[in-house]
Amino acid sequence: MSRGTLRGYRWGHTTVEPDRYTGPVPRVTARFACTRGHEFAVHFSVEAELPASWSCRQHGVEGCARIDATASAEAKSKGKPPRTHLTMLYERRSVAELEVLLADTLAAIRRQGGAQPGCVQFGDKTYSFRYDG
Repeated sequence: MSRGTLRGYRWGHTTVEPDRYTGPVPRVTARFACTRGHEFAVHFSVEAELPASWSCRQHGVEGCARIDATASAEAKSKGKPPRTHLTMLYERRSVAELEVLLADTLAAIRRQGGAQPGCVQFGDKTYSFRYDG
């Protein structure tokens, strides 16, 4: 090693200050749709102008169009709303029938002296169940 060199330094090294006070730049995620049927995301700086198209990393296809956040939200909202158990129950029975069924169930529970795990009587039928609580 020659006398004029310092260990740990190289040409082009700008500073020896640590990067502890620097943080990542705020980013925004842009989504793109590949022509082969899949979607992918690319991260950009908040200050950058988002491009209208991007090339797919997986297939190398150029010109994959950007998916607008508002357009995808509208597409999701156009679909059918999810069916809940209550919705399906209202499809099968009317509110009056459900009230009668609830009254019968509560009466059967009260006849037995309150809620007891194991069995419930509805009219002349007894329904048993197992409670793992």
